[in-house]
Formats: sequence, C-alpha cells, structure tokens
Amino acid sequence: MAVPYLQVLLVEDQDSNIEAWQDKAASHNADAEAKGFSVETTVARSVAEAQAVLQSRKLDAIVVDLRLQTVDHAEPNDHGNALVRHAHHTHPVAIAIYTGQGQEAEVDEYPQVEVFDRGNGLDPVFDWLDRQRDMLLHLRGTRDAVERETARIFFASIWPRWTHWMKDQKDGVAPMLARHVVAHIHDTLLDADGGAAHPEETYFVPPLKERLDTGDLVKDGAGLWIVVTPRCDLANAGKVATVVVAKCVDISERWNGKSTKEQYKLSQHDNAAKQHFLPPLLDRNGKQIGPWFVQFHELRAVPVADVPKELTANRWASLTPQFVPSLVERFGAYFSRIGTPTFSSE
Repeated sequence: MAVPYLQVLLVEDQDSNIEAWQDKAASHNADAEAKGFSVETTVARSVAEAQAVLQSRKLDAIVVDLRLQTVDHAEPNDHGNALVRHAHHTHPVAIAIYTGQGQEAEVDEYPQVEVFDRGNGLDPVFDWLDRQRDMLLHLRGTRDAVERETARIFFASIWPRWTHWMKDQKDGVAPMLARHVVAHIHDTLLDADGGAAHPEETYFVPPLKERLDTGDLVKDGAGLWIVVTPRCDLANAGKVATVVVAKCVDISERWNGKSTKEQYKLSQHDNAAKQHFLPPLLDRNGKQIGPWFVQFHELRAVPVADVPKELTANRWASLTPQFVPSLVERFGAYFSRIGTPTFSSE
C-alpha cells in the first residue's frame, strides 16, 4: 500500500536552515510507513519565488521564515508576513511560520496559521503536519474531484457555447464563466454518494454574504433565530418595514444517544408542520452544536431600523443555497393551512 505524501513549500533563504529541513525530511521519510506519510519539499528563497511556486504547483502546506531576502538582495526583513497574507487569501494550504522572531508574526487575522519557534527545532513542525494530514489529503481529494468534473463537462458543455461569447466580450467574462463552471460542478456533485449530504453541508459558518439573507442564523441574548423574510424583500432597500425571524429551539437532548430510527423521525421534522429540522454541526473545538427545530409559530418582527444592530451584527451562520428552499417551502406551507370546519353529526 502506497504511503500518502504531503507537498510542502519551504520558504527559506539560509542554506544551513534549508539543509536542516532536508535532513529532517529525509529522516522522516525513511520511516514514512510508520509515520503515516512522507514529505516532498520544494524550496523557495524569496517571496517572489514562493508566489511563483504557489501559482504553478499543487501544494498541501507551506512553511515560511519571516526574514527573507528581497529581489534586490537587501537586508533580510519580515516579508514572510506578506507571503502569509498572500497565501491565506489565494491558496487553500496549511500555513506555518518557522522563525526566530515569532513576536513579529502578524497572525491576529489568521488564527489558523501556526507559529513555531526555531529554537525548538523541527520536530514540532512535523508533528503539526501530522495533525493536518487527514484534512490536507481530503482537501486534495476535493481539488481532484473538482478538476475531474471540470474536465468531464468542459468540452461537452462549456467550451462549445462560451467560445462565442469570448469573440465579442473579453472583459468581465471570467466571473460569469467561473459561476457557470461552478454551477455545473455543484449540480453534478449533488448526486455523488446517492445524493446523501453531510450535516456540515447545511451551513456556511460564518455567512459568506455581507448583507442579511433568508436562512441567516442569528444569535442574541434570547437564543438562536433564523431569518424567514423572503430574499427578494431583503435585497431591495425600503421594500419591507420589518424583518421576520423564527425561533430555533435546541433539541440536542432529544437527539444525542438516540437510535437511528428516532433520529430519522426527528430529522423529518417530527411529523409536525409547525417546525423545521436543522442538523447539528461541530464548532472549531469539535464540540457539537444543535440540532434545532425552527419554530414557525414563534416569530419576531424586527424593525428595519434595528436590523443592522440586532440581526446583521449578530449573524453566526447561514443555510447553504440547497437547503434554503426546503425551509421556505415548509414555512409557506405552514401558513397556507386553512383547515376545514368541524361538522356536527347531530
């Protein structure tokens, strides 16, 4: 059985430090089967070289020194911070800073970036790679799946149609083409594994959109609420005077430790029209949150003037697009119930 490998970019400009890494990697790889993975290293000596490698190679992680030479070979500085910012914004890779000037690392905005003191040696860095291994390998599998689907549909569906647009409209096409490619891939992957979804797919945490949207989850002192006002009303300023939110009641005590049959019944909204099931998820520490029942009979109307402070500022998560329609459909069905009169038999 082949041992999995991690592609690591080492950004370092001192020969002695590069040699130390290569020696450590060689020692690690000699026992790769027991370690569970091997390390393949690419070296860059400057921010410019590292950016070029990031652009051209499929990497899993980068290990960055803060003090790096510049193009004009000026005195070493903290340009490693600039590379961390660039990588964080443009590439889904694990990032570690390995330096003797840890106090200069600018990571307040990037809590997932690890900082290692060079004085402690390289063992902690390789332990960190081991902890990230499963996620990085799954992420690589995700990239491979996206590329396979892109290749499968590109010539059959996208290429023949978009070539006509490219002739007349060269500027501004890239975002539209990207959306169309992603829509193809998304629709195809929805059928993967028989259409089964992981609970984590239900949410964007935190929300991706800056403005309030249908399906946004809001935490306040009174608990958790979900926005049920229609999206078209939220998108147009001044269209509504209030935004309606529904109460979310935690049902973890009814969920945890129960049989698959009992959990399935809950996931089907417990056969109650007045509520909608939201699955559990894990926080950053791996602690379960939820699940919840959205209570369509427990609503609150927030005046538009209070929305920025009460709702937008307290958004915690949002439902992903494929799960918003079921919420809206059930909400509408609940209020569209009319019922029939009770007739006397006498």
